[in-house]
Amino acid sequence: MTAVAGDKRLPIVLVLVIVSAIIAPATARQSAKASEQSEQVSRRVMTFYYPWYGTKDGPGGAGRTVHWGRIEPDKKDIAASTNYPKLGAYDSHDPKVIDQHCRWAKRAGIDTFIVSWWGHGSYCDRAMDAILEGCRRHGMRACIYYEAVPNPRTPRTAADDIVKVLEKYGGHPGHLKANGKPVVFVYGRALGQIGLTAWLKAIRIIDKEYKPGVTAIGDQFSYGSARVFDGIHTYNTAGSLRGMAPADVRKWAPGTYRSWVQLADEAGKVSTLTVIPGYDDTKIRKPGLAVGRFGGELYRAQWETAIEADPHWILITSFNEWHEGSEIEPSFEDKDRYLGLTAEYAKRFKAKPRVVHRQAPSSSLSAGEKARLRGKFEGLRIGVLSDADSMAFWWLLDVGVDVEILSWEEVAGGGLRPDKHRVLLYCAGERYRRTVKKSGDVDDALAGYLEAGGCLAVLPALPWPFYYDRDGKAVNQSGRFGVTLRAGWERPEPDAKLLFVQPKRRLPHVPGEFPFPASGDLRWRPIFAGDQTRYLSLLQLRDGDEKYLGDAAAYAELKGGGQMIYAWFALLDGPYAEALLYDLFDFLAGRLGR
Repeated sequence: MTAVAGDKRLPIVLVLVIVSAIIAPATARQSAKASEQSEQVSRRVMTFYYPWYGTKDGPGGAGRTVHWGRIEPDKKDIAASTNYPKLGAYDSHDPKVIDQHCRWAKRAGIDTFIVSWWGHGSYCDRAMDAILEGCRRHGMRACIYYEAVPNPRTPRTAADDIVKVLEKYGGHPGHLKANGKPVVFVYGRALGQIGLTAWLKAIRIIDKEYKPGVTAIGDQFSYGSARVFDGIHTYNTAGSLRGMAPADVRKWAPGTYRSWVQLADEAGKVSTLTVIPGYDDTKIRKPGLAVGRFGGELYRAQWETAIEADPHWILITSFNEWHEGSEIEPSFEDKDRYLGLTAEYAKRFKAKPRVVHRQAPSSSLSAGEKARLRGKFEGLRIGVLSDADSMAFWWLLDVGVDVEILSWEEVAGGGLRPDKHRVLLYCAGERYRRTVKKSGDVDDALAGYLEAGGCLAVLPALPWPFYYDRDGKAVNQSGRFGVTLRAGWERPEPDAKLLFVQPKRRLPHVPGEFPFPASGDLRWRPIFAGDQTRYLSLLQLRDGDEKYLGDAAAYAELKGGGQMIYAWFALLDGPYAEALLYDLFDFLAGRLGR
């Protein structure tokens, strides 16, 4: 997740941009404006739409079959499709097909097609004019789903690509606008290709170079994403719904959906929730993933809890992603069941008045507490390793702590010293740049920093920090820096009773006990006492028999010198994330004599 390839100075520039102008919807300056804008956003029901199909006799295929694979109409079977469309294998460029899709969508209460888009001149791009015109005729809207950043994958290439899209399509009367600006959804792949800090810069370039600006909706429910984008979403919840029956969904969805809406509302951004009729990609992937439809009951369960959670927009995955079996378009197997269900729930959703959803004041940190923490770190600069992604980075900016992003070149080149950066923050995922010029020179620099008495705060965005190098090779150097992790599980056992427990109340704003998360990425990678002179368990995980399963947060003073503090990544997306970060940095300030 490199900010800009080949630009060694960019990370510092990014920090200056962030601190001076953009970040911190927690401050009155941005929060009031964002909240006012988000509350002007009208209710909408949208669906992800795929214009990538072609037939030999159709205008798009032009003598060849596109994206369908083998087609056997007599058997009602398509090689690359889970189910069989009511229209049969069709051509996405055929105006009659687009017209029929718009008629069906309009009848179902769908307002918008979010159109999968793969670059200028691509097969999908060539269908965009006809889709926009079809939507206009039927009183609908469309926008692109930005799937991938072109090489060399920098903020500039992403911005230039999107500006060109908006210049082509943004002014069309059929294009979706929110807050007066054309909307672009950014898929998780494109988001991850350059990372949040780079997307922050890209959006600023777009707003500067395309006069109407853009309303960008990022595919990530995270504290940082809610600061960077104008709204947040997720494309697909199939991973979370794996193995669930409708009754399970009704238990899982309320808390999950509420937290997602609240995350956006507290940042003053567009809130969205995604519902799926089911999912089955086992025809195109092995072993693949299947989520049963339960005769429409799975869809009902999601819709009902989504309406109760009260987002601005409800998104449907998908209208016609036939490869992954998530379509609501009429099929040979399901007829038009899902259009009917969508119409029923879309009407209920749009009739409900909306309110803003925020944490109760008693559960939030006060401005005074944040000011006191800021004062403890005054004059003490925190260095941030490149690829900053987890909530820790964005929260520190909100609080107003002095931070500086360091490029890997600066780290390896001798710029990492405790007298300059008393605390060093790692808040990336699992990859990092291990080598700049000499093999392992970044590792050597980090080890040298700790040996000189530095303090490493490891608050990652994914389960195992310092695990992969830039090329994706497993190197697992975390233990060298005091982050002594062990493999736990990919997902806990069903119905496992798991509680986080503070062995001593060293984290006063965090509850003494609270449950393991019920959804999201649940890969458990506990930390344990390694070769350290002192180790303090701050937060433990225990099962129903009170068996100790490892630490989720800990502090260590390392044998070779230096200090380390760590928190399990998923805690930074949980309900006590802000309280945990406050207590960790407050604890750390005490250890640093502040």
